[in-house]
Amino acid sequence: MEKIKLSICIPTYEMRGEAKRVLTRSFDILKKQTFKDFEVVVSDNSEDDIIKNLCKNSEYQLLNINYFKNPRKGIAQNTNEAIKNAKGEIIKILYMDDYLANENSLQRIVENFKGYWLVTGCEHDDNKHRYNPHYPKYNKKIYYGKNTLGSPSVLAIKNGNPLLFDENMTWLLDCDYYKRMHDKYGEPNILNEVNVIIGISEHQVTNILSNFVKKKEYLYMLKKYKKELFYWLKLW
Repeated sequence: MEKIKLSICIPTYEMRGEAKRVLTRSFDILKKQTFKDFEVVVSDNSEDDIIKNLCKNSEYQLLNINYFKNPRKGIAQNTNEAIKNAKGEIIKILYMDDYLANENSLQRIVENFKGYWLVTGCEHDDNKHRYNPHYPKYNKKIYYGKNTLGSPSVLAIKNGNPLLFDENMTWLLDCDYYKRMHDKYGEPNILNEVNVIIGISEHQVTNILSNFVKKKEYLYMLKKYKKELFYWLKLW
């Protein structure tokens, strides 16, 4: 059986009634991709069947969707299950409220992928217009929460015993993941062009988590990397 080149991993949930709209937007752009050798892995936390029915729609049959219900709740848990079920040589994370920027996005990511991980540029969409292009760069203090790379949707990784997200985290899980990828593989390959659009809305994790939860997670991160913290304090 010929191996798939790319797995697009999409963790999903109800998103307060917005799931069908945002996922349809993403699927419609996936249909237009010039690069075709991919599967779509949908790990679904939803209690209803709205996403399941959308994935079974004949309109999206050519997307090669691998859909499954995932009872393990949480963004890290759900993303990890999608990663575990990916069959492609490259894994592309794509959160459900984000989408590809244009019809050549996957082609550009695959053509430029080398090493173990790639991060691409992005723009933002508030459902009115696209704005604020972001071009990624790595910084060694990313575990402080200073995320200069972007959302996990800008990320592609090699599918060979891939690192999983820390399931104790929700808010800073991307910063932690990037830190561990850097420690294991070095800096990411940067594709300095916009290939992903990040959806901005009230449903985003950063907008729904309490300050208490954010503070708790920040302290967890500092404790996890206390050796690095002590190193920087000595330099100061």
